[in-house]
Amino acid sequence: MTSRDIHPGSPVPARLSYTYGGMLWYVGRGVPFVAPPEDCDALADWMESSYPDEYCASASFDPDFVDSLCWSGFIPMATGEAEGAEYLIPKMHVERSAMDPSEVVVTRTARRESARYDFRVDERFSDALDSCVATHGDGWLRPPLVACWKELFETRQARRSRIASMELYACGRLVAGEVGVFVGSCYTSLTGFRSESGAGTVQLAATARYLESIGARLWDLGMPLDYKAALGAAVVPRAEFLARFREARAVDIVRPRGPFPARALIDRRA
Repeated sequence: MTSRDIHPGSPVPARLSYTYGGMLWYVGRGVPFVAPPEDCDALADWMESSYPDEYCASASFDPDFVDSLCWSGFIPMATGEAEGAEYLIPKMHVERSAMDPSEVVVTRTARRESARYDFRVDERFSDALDSCVATHGDGWLRPPLVACWKELFETRQARRSRIASMELYACGRLVAGEVGVFVGSCYTSLTGFRSESGAGTVQLAATARYLESIGARLWDLGMPLDYKAALGAAVVPRAEFLARFREARAVDIVRPRGPFPARALIDRRA
């Protein structure tokens, strides 16, 4: 197994290996295996300069550790073994889909359909996260990671990174949403769901306009995909992403919760 083999659903056997740069490292057959306390900025820099792949791994789901990883630009994922072992697999993409929220492309259909919806933030975080798990399964949304995210949400006022939910409602029903994390004025989308056709497109458009309205400077959409390119996101190499991320991280913003009429938000009237 090499680092290229580590992905959601794969096992991560590990053994003690060596100490590098003042950080305790483990290696699971070629995969960097890290443990708290960790200088996660230094880890990101090492991956950029010396590690060509995307994943490292850890046996720790400690919320303080995951908070530090998010603060440094990692996307926290997880995997499990059939024998029951669970591993955190922080991901630092070689290429990232990212954009300034003000550059989003809103389709006429999304704008028209948005009149049916309201947009809220952090109203029903647990329900939104559970809906994401129900939609995508627990291949990488493993129970220890879900529990960690819920604890991070409950203690978000004491955290450097702020996990959040973007939610779309139709007549009071939660019909689409996502879980993400704020780090300064950067927002990273982690996972999402929709329960009715078209709602997901409206939720993404409303999220972009919300981020623009509160002064977010960077919207990190993770792995490049066609629908993200259609929104206006560019493919950004790791070094450029880290520079932009750290610049945005230095600027804090206020995040009102709403509710906001989705059409007014998309039309920049909210």
